[in-house]
Amino acid sequence: MTIDKSALLVANSIIRVVGVFETTAKMKTVTAKFTNADYEREVITNPAAVSHFKNYWYPDFRDIYFLKKEDTSAKIYSKQLQQKVDFVVRTNRETGEQIILNATLNSVELFLFEDQLNFFTIELSIDEKLLSAYSDLTFCARNFDTNVKSENGDVKWVNWIEKNILCGIKISADSSKGKVKVDDYSGSKFKLFTILDMEQSLDQATRLELLYDMGCVAPVGSAGGNSPFTPSDSYFDELMENKISVFNNYDILPLFDSFTVIGDQLLDANPQHFRNITWSQSYFRIYIHNLFIKFNLFRYNSEMVNDSVAVRDEFETFLNNYNLSHISYNFLPNLMYQKHRASLDIDTELEKFQDRINRISQAILEEKQSRSNLLLGIVGLVTSLSSVEPVLSGINDFQKYTGLNHAIYYTLLGIIVVSAGIPLLMFLFPDKTKQIKRKWRERKN
Repeated sequence: MTIDKSALLVANSIIRVVGVFETTAKMKTVTAKFTNADYEREVITNPAAVSHFKNYWYPDFRDIYFLKKEDTSAKIYSKQLQQKVDFVVRTNRETGEQIILNATLNSVELFLFEDQLNFFTIELSIDEKLLSAYSDLTFCARNFDTNVKSENGDVKWVNWIEKNILCGIKISADSSKGKVKVDDYSGSKFKLFTILDMEQSLDQATRLELLYDMGCVAPVGSAGGNSPFTPSDSYFDELMENKISVFNNYDILPLFDSFTVIGDQLLDANPQHFRNITWSQSYFRIYIHNLFIKFNLFRYNSEMVNDSVAVRDEFETFLNNYNLSHISYNFLPNLMYQKHRASLDIDTELEKFQDRINRISQAILEEKQSRSNLLLGIVGLVTSLSSVEPVLSGINDFQKYTGLNHAIYYTLLGIIVVSAGIPLLMFLFPDKTKQIKRKWRERKN
């Protein structure tokens, strides 16, 4: 019997939208901004919780995301919302009638880092139980340009988030308001962390097809069906290479833009139940960490043209602090970490970026050697002069020859020396020259 997948029912869920934002102010200023907006900082002091984290996570990972003992640790802030939001799912082109999905924004969480690349996550829920409604929710929530109903008319979802979640911090470029740096590598879609606890127990083949549909935000029934959105067998198998199937009651599919879990008996109706917290806190922070690595790779690649020496040094420090091989004493968190890391192609990109750094380092070394040789030549020329007295005498004689008064003559001479010196300094310090030029162009724009 063919299953109508869109009619399947969801018992409980965790739906989280994840986005990236940057700050240029000092951490104290940033945290004060969010504290003033009623965000509360997470501080774990309960002895039982501290003991659990020490026994569950490797020191580096737990210090970054749980015990937060180091300067490199994430500063985590959260706020309960329970705010209604109406998404415009689609608009009938002929009648102009809008299909509206009513959702609730339950909470928001911020992950702030010292290097100023930060993450926000919004947890959403709906009253509907139909799987097709959850498909509509994830489709709307992941797109920057989804329209949201407001008192002043429809507003883009990304702009709604900037105003109501990020205290006015921009994450999307607006031609009328200049450039937004993070928009260069964030794309036009948010990331999705989706846990669906189904009312029905499903066979694995059906679960995998649903993983494709929900993970790729395709219409429910696309996988295993016969529609324009149905994947080819080879593409389906390729996406499933990093799936995680450990226990009989659920499967996990980590992809580039999403992390999706479908099964049964996964969650409890009470969000504070240990099963819910395991997914929403412990496993979710694995997801955040891999995104943090990936987005920083985007960032360092884009900044390499500005100041290759400084970026190279910063990147090496970043890797020492955050590029972890293992994160937990338990097998499942490590498996999730490695599989999601593979789906993001992090190790391949790291390898290519480090090759790029090595090539740049070699080129810098050769340039330094060339500049050193030039300096040695200049020093040799100067020291070869038996005395500077003939030079000064020649300068004075030339002044008398021109007939210029002392002030004008030496002012002109100073301008000539500076004009000749600037190209030399540009040659000796090419990276700083590029950086100054870029900042000047950005200032003009």
